[in-house]
Amino acid sequence: MNFLICGFFIVYFTLLFLILVLGLLLHRKKENESLLGKKIQLDQITVIIPFRNEEKRIVGLLESIRKSKKLPSKVLFINDHSEDNSIGLITSQLTEIPFEILELPTKLFGKKQAIRFGIKHCETEYILCMDADVSFSENYFEQLEKLTSADMYLLPAVLVAKRAFEHLFEIDLLLINALNTGLNGLSRPIIASGANLLFKRKSFLKFDQIEKHAHIPSGDDIYLLRDFREAKCDVRVVANKQFQVITETPKSFNEFLHQRIRWIAKTSDVKDHLSTFLAIFQIILTLGFIGIIVKLIWNHQYQFALAIYGLKTILDMALFFSFFKEFKRPIAWFLIPVYQLIFPMYNLLLLITLPFFKPQWKGRYSGVNRR
Repeated sequence: MNFLICGFFIVYFTLLFLILVLGLLLHRKKENESLLGKKIQLDQITVIIPFRNEEKRIVGLLESIRKSKKLPSKVLFINDHSEDNSIGLITSQLTEIPFEILELPTKLFGKKQAIRFGIKHCETEYILCMDADVSFSENYFEQLEKLTSADMYLLPAVLVAKRAFEHLFEIDLLLINALNTGLNGLSRPIIASGANLLFKRKSFLKFDQIEKHAHIPSGDDIYLLRDFREAKCDVRVVANKQFQVITETPKSFNEFLHQRIRWIAKTSDVKDHLSTFLAIFQIILTLGFIGIIVKLIWNHQYQFALAIYGLKTILDMALFFSFFKEFKRPIAWFLIPVYQLIFPMYNLLLLITLPFFKPQWKGRYSGVNRR
């Protein structure tokens, strides 16, 4: 038993050390190098914001745009057949800001089609895709001018809680983004967020392969990353608070479940071998850890079980600390011990539910079309 415990911690700690220490150091080197060279200018950027029934969630975005010290060339809203007062709210809030609202044609629907419809009406070198429920600092657009020419930038999107228990909903995205950043340092990223995604329009038009995933309403971000990666484009990751957008966490466990199943469905459909390998490896490590704890409890070694749990928690909190600190999420970091208890159970629930559950988003069913 002691051999298994030692083996688990050696493998687990080595993997996390490689990704979260060595990987993050290498990422910082890449990030610093990306700030050298010809800078991107704001007049080269069009912001595309698809929206559908966002009246209750778009206020933060509009306020952020109004307060921005500098603005891009164009802010383009694409209305995906909204049935509420979203348009009226945009029009009334941005009275002194140049913007445009385009209506998505009747035969088109969904974020993917909205983005592509918007790109057809743009001529700038860069496109910045944002979700309608994000907000950002007044210096956000200014920070973009620190970036240099590249095909794609994966910029940070962070979930932020308003109520105490919702801080638990922040944690897994922070953990995934930390691992994604470290993997970028070692090799390449495996995820992207369409809430804050900057890319060259020319590269998009050349390498976009929507015909491969048009049947899936969501997930334009991760599929676009795959298309750019397969074309060997210059894809860069930025893990800096100055470039972040924030959005509110799910308000209930049911909403959280819907969101996570959408994420899992599109991620599994992308068929990224590195992502799949890491997911399988994570499942093996999780099951192994649970098996160790259960065995110790079965043998009435309660204190030893608690010590093993505590050691793993301390390792996780120590190795992920710098990433949580960068994005100023201290409460979420302190809740990692609680998350450690919940994580295996909620992952098991997701795996059981996934084949039968059809998550909804914006009043439409989302996820992989299992024909």
